[in-house]
Amino acid sequence: MKRILIALSFFLILGSGCARKVVVESNLNADQAIFQNQPPDVSAEVLSHLCIVDVRSYGFDGKLHQGQIVIHKELAPDIRDIFDVILKEHFPVESVLPVSHPAIVAKGPYGLSPDTNNTSGYVWRPIVGAQSLSMHALGMAVDINPRLNPYRKGEVVLPPGATYEVSIPGTLTPNSRVVMAFKERGWEWGGDWTGGKVDYMHFQKIPPGWEEFRRTNR
Repeated sequence: MKRILIALSFFLILGSGCARKVVVESNLNADQAIFQNQPPDVSAEVLSHLCIVDVRSYGFDGKLHQGQIVIHKELAPDIRDIFDVILKEHFPVESVLPVSHPAIVAKGPYGLSPDTNNTSGYVWRPIVGAQSLSMHALGMAVDINPRLNPYRKGEVVLPPGATYEVSIPGTLTPNSRVVMAFKERGWEWGGDWTGGKVDYMHFQKIPPGWEEFRRTNR
């Protein structure tokens, strides 16, 4: 009887795995995701604090996808928890690829390209329109579905041609469970910004104890 139950359990698990076939978008190792395809002025210290997190979400094709986010190691638990919410809510995400992924690098040097709706964390770059380092450059920020959740400042819209329409799936709103999941964990949402600019795609957080590190890396 015991053997029958074990065999039955095995086939149930196997069947469940077949029913939930995963589309693997990214399966890079840490060296590929963090250290490859980086600009020459990148900070080795910053890279040493990064890690890669495997995440799952539903794509706009309705299928289950596996992607990866490069993020500050202290924020990895938040990212896992938030993507659990994204998965349970069936909030669609077009792609989740590290900027060092060949598919992103092919669109622009070091993954810097406006021609993408890719969700990502770390990227070595300055703040838009400034010289100081972005929170993304420290692995302390995440952008989600940029073409549906654009940055706006005056006449500037990034990515170019992006629109913000709250009725479209994958769009972030103040009432979105995804936005609330970030805020519950102490993240700041760019959709709340005032002073003439908003950044609906953007979430950022300085891990507790890393405030001085942020101040000295601008």
